[in-house]
Amino acid sequence: MSAIDPLVYAYAIVRQHDGGSLMSLSPVEGVNGGQLRTVSCGELAAVISDVPQTEDGAIEEIWRDSERVKHMVLDHHRVLRAMANCCTVLPLRFGAVFSNDARVAVMLGAQRQRLCEALERLDGAREWGIQVFCDRAALRSRLGEEAPAIRAAREQIAATTAGRAFFLRHKLELALDAEIQNAIDRCVADCRTSLRSAARAATKLKTQAPAIHGQPHEMVWNGAFLVARECEDRFFDLIAKLKHTYGSSGFDCGCTGPWPPSSFAEGSLGANDEHSGRA
Repeated sequence: MSAIDPLVYAYAIVRQHDGGSLMSLSPVEGVNGGQLRTVSCGELAAVISDVPQTEDGAIEEIWRDSERVKHMVLDHHRVLRAMANCCTVLPLRFGAVFSNDARVAVMLGAQRQRLCEALERLDGAREWGIQVFCDRAALRSRLGEEAPAIRAAREQIAATTAGRAFFLRHKLELALDAEIQNAIDRCVADCRTSLRSAARAATKLKTQAPAIHGQPHEMVWNGAFLVARECEDRFFDLIAKLKHTYGSSGFDCGCTGPWPPSSFAEGSLGANDEHSGRA
């Protein structure tokens, strides 16, 4: 099996003077075990590694191998997370592959201003994931006891005939469902507003199914916050206050991270290279 020229896989953009911090990442391997290095253009540097190919393993074949791609995705995010502990990182989306170092340098030069501005926005900040979970059974029970409209409806059912009570119970269930959704909306809005006050930026993410998040209750909101390191203590204090305020109503606020700021990065270096359509 004869080898052919490797392609270049790009993970992220950093400032050129931060490229030396990669020395501390020497135990960290890139995709397919590649060694991390940088290619520079002016004040910018791209963190890259080689993707060896063989005559029967062109890059197109790699993308068709779902198991191999899964491991590459894990490698990609592992590298980004390690880098984020060393310096400000502008993450690239998974799959940015270039023909050679020169093509990467060309892209750095062509998009210099946009990339520098993006690094400035992310400087000194990390991404934290926030998930709001709801125990609907606990919330339903609490609202059934405390919501004035629900208490009044129950009293009306108790005082009416059996036939009319059937229809009133149906109406009650609809009213209770509406109260539950209103309570969820209020909790989510309060969490977002409160945490946003300590963050540089925030964005909504897709909610996850229990099989993915592994928690016993429903995820009703999922988001990411870009938080400056000097504001993180305040951010965590706000999370604790939210958990205290809403915990008795069946809500919980989960926090994950810190993560590389992928949710706040325009994560493409360009799709003009012949191999970078995956970027």
